[in-house]
Amino acid sequence: MLDVSEKYKVFLKNYFLSSSLYDFVFAYAVYNLLFSENGLSVFQISMLLSWWTLNSLVFEIPSGALGDTWSRKKMLMLAPVLKSVCFVIWFFADGNFYAYASGFIFWSIGSSLISGTTEALLFDKLTELDKQNEYEKVIGRKKFYFHIALAISTVSGGFIAYYSLKLVLLLSVVPLLLSAYFASKIKEAPKVKPTEEIKYLKNIKIAYSEVKGNRSIQVLIFYALGISILADLEEFDQLYYKLAGLPIWAFGIAGFIWSGMNSIGAFFAHRFKNSTFIYYLLPVFTGALIITAGIFPNIPMISVLLLGYFISSPLVILTDSKIQHKIKSFSRATVISMAHLLRNFVGLFIIPIFGVLSKLFNLNGIYIFTGLFLILFAIFFSRKQKYFK
Repeated sequence: MLDVSEKYKVFLKNYFLSSSLYDFVFAYAVYNLLFSENGLSVFQISMLLSWWTLNSLVFEIPSGALGDTWSRKKMLMLAPVLKSVCFVIWFFADGNFYAYASGFIFWSIGSSLISGTTEALLFDKLTELDKQNEYEKVIGRKKFYFHIALAISTVSGGFIAYYSLKLVLLLSVVPLLLSAYFASKIKEAPKVKPTEEIKYLKNIKIAYSEVKGNRSIQVLIFYALGISILADLEEFDQLYYKLAGLPIWAFGIAGFIWSGMNSIGAFFAHRFKNSTFIYYLLPVFTGALIITAGIFPNIPMISVLLLGYFISSPLVILTDSKIQHKIKSFSRATVISMAHLLRNFVGLFIIPIFGVLSKLFNLNGIYIFTGLFLILFAIFFSRKQKYFK
């Protein structure tokens, strides 16, 4: 019989391996380049990304409520299998816009299944082991390993893509199946039982009521929506690398550097959990760097762009953590999924706007617009410090 300490170590090992392998995807380094090389325009690519976001939007809340009524472990097992179907479809797509769009459906469903579920499973497990105060540290380590996995897979993916873009897609399936395997080894904690049975639809009502009645959660979700624009912008980075003249084999190296820098930001994020100034100061610096990269697109400016991402990397972890600690109801996964739903909803509008900006001002306009937004966003939230304490 394992003691609490050993149970904790075994859980973390399987949890980190499952979550890291889910994003150990060689295709991440070049999938937008794959679309471009197969004849799709920047606008068409933005439409694909919008379609991806729309599907995530549709599946987000149902999957979160499912995580509060069904086995979260089984959801973590199913998600990577569905995501792997996407890359199999793309392998046979050969430039067909609609085939790429159908692949994104499976990716969206898979990502929705783990969205909110992984955090809720972790929080409940830490509560069971009486280690809930380590949530920020563990979620920071999860992000750290995520970026390490991403760094290794993207640098490898770049070199593989130099020889064959299709081979990248096929090889991406293997780590996803391993992710499902390690998820199957997780010992799921029992959910904290309420005094009455909670049905599927009631979870959604409880989650909505909690968000509606908690001003702090509302502000934090609103803040999370604003900084999520960086995730939308990153989807165009491969096209920026192409515009800057970066050779294909170096795309993975750029991804490796991005992941390495962000892993450092994630690893040390918990040290800033009691600081409030970073929530408005970091977006200002990030915005200035992104504007500079947008005005002068060239290979040296790629490092400026990556530095901008690095500066704001702790913010997602810290904001999500504060939301977790302010949730009081049983429907934890549903509340988090509701927050993710709103992020996807914003992305559904932002990505087409990026597509229009690329038509009007070329790709540069997307980066300049994002940088200006972040600066204005930071100024607005500099007056909301009390909600970040």
